[in-house]
Amino acid sequence: MNKLWIIVIAGLLALFAVGGVAGHKMTKTDAFCSSCHAYHKASWDHGMHPEVGCLDCHTGGFWRDKTQGARKVWLVFTGQMDPHHDQLASYPDKTMANCIGCHMNEEVATVAPYYIERHSEYLQAAPHCIGCHEPGHVKSILSERNVAVRQ
Repeated sequence: MNKLWIIVIAGLLALFAVGGVAGHKMTKTDAFCSSCHAYHKASWDHGMHPEVGCLDCHTGGFWRDKTQGARKVWLVFTGQMDPHHDQLASYPDKTMANCIGCHMNEEVATVAPYYIERHSEYLQAAPHCIGCHEPGHVKSILSERNVAVRQ
């Protein structure tokens, strides 16, 4: 009987591991994000960075994303939230680090040192890049979504 329990437990652990890996792989794709955030994806596709993936900017880290995601799954499952009218998570500190990682890296410093110098000054006055710049989503498309949601 003990061997049976060990096999059952090992089987369940393997199932959870495989399911967890598959779930993680699926939930980090743009297709998964846009299944609920279609307006955000459409606005992004018409914005400044259509080649950049959702999680390149919208992430709070693995554990934070997965716990918040599990919470949202529960809220949707229990009818407390409509996934198609959910706002994107906003992590300005993480988003800013991502902006800087692409726009103020060594390559940019070599090609355009004035850009780095000028933006270093701006960053002392503005808490986040989006204080001066659009985040990449076309606001008119998002505004259309908000009007449609209210009607």
